[in-house]
Amino acid sequence: MKFQWPENTSEVFSTEIITCQHDGHESEHFTDEGLADLLDRYPRDEMGIYKFPEHAEGKVKAIHGKAENLTGAELLEAVKRGQIWLNLRAVNNHLEEFEAIKQQLFSQLDDAASISSMKQDVGVLISSPNIHVHYHLDIPFVCLVQVRGEKTVSLYPAEPPFATASQIEAVVLKEQEEEMSFQHSFDKHVTALEMKPGMAVTWPQNAPHRVQNGDMLNVSLSCEYMTTSGLLRANAMYTNGVMRRSMGIDSSLPAKNGLGVVFKAVIARFIKIFKKTVEQKHTPITFEIDKETLLAKDIS
Repeated sequence: MKFQWPENTSEVFSTEIITCQHDGHESEHFTDEGLADLLDRYPRDEMGIYKFPEHAEGKVKAIHGKAENLTGAELLEAVKRGQIWLNLRAVNNHLEEFEAIKQQLFSQLDDAASISSMKQDVGVLISSPNIHVHYHLDIPFVCLVQVRGEKTVSLYPAEPPFATASQIEAVVLKEQEEEMSFQHSFDKHVTALEMKPGMAVTWPQNAPHRVQNGDMLNVSLSCEYMTTSGLLRANAMYTNGVMRRSMGIDSSLPAKNGLGVVFKAVIARFIKIFKKTVEQKHTPITFEIDKETLLAKDIS
């Protein structure tokens, strides 16, 4: 897989939205046959299977489901028929061909951005026509690689009111999943990208976003990674969150990696050593995909 990152990538990385072209959409991995094979080989119990309510103001939570007895081809057909969003996390840990894609992608991004990325993984998102993915953010950096279908990615500034310090801390501390509270007024500040096969984008860390699929099956690679500065920022936010909740100290989002950020990142490492591990809070499973109809049915 080859990427053509802009010449100024290293100058604007982590501060601006950066798009590029790639040739990954030409791979046989993303044909119907390739996707069905992927869905058969990926561990079903690790697959995220979701529906989403209608786009609205406030906090919209994903609805979690399961698909235990479907073949890969049946599950792919279910996605084509209904409002289903599949998240195959860290595919590179399970299928060697995706480990090769990971190596190709990040070696080129590292060279273009003059970074040494870490904590790299490649996930595959397979989603239904016209589905809307709720307003949310990621703690790591993300590179989204579009390989099939068209979607609109709406990106918002990584700052209040679009994402407050307390909201991001809640995600870092695993008090909640990644959903954020949306207001229609945020759209005055949106950057909307029309993603087509052969396009890729990476954006500033923690930038909130939402996604609207076009009227066709969509397949994307969701590639998460960290940099040294990004890891320091995430750990500083962890410390800020602990201080806010235990001592009432109201800290703002870390702006630059100065001594204060480094100091808080070190504190976070010590807190994590002595603090009991917190399980990520997940939404309960409330639907399953029926093998006969290939449609979602409630089981709650």
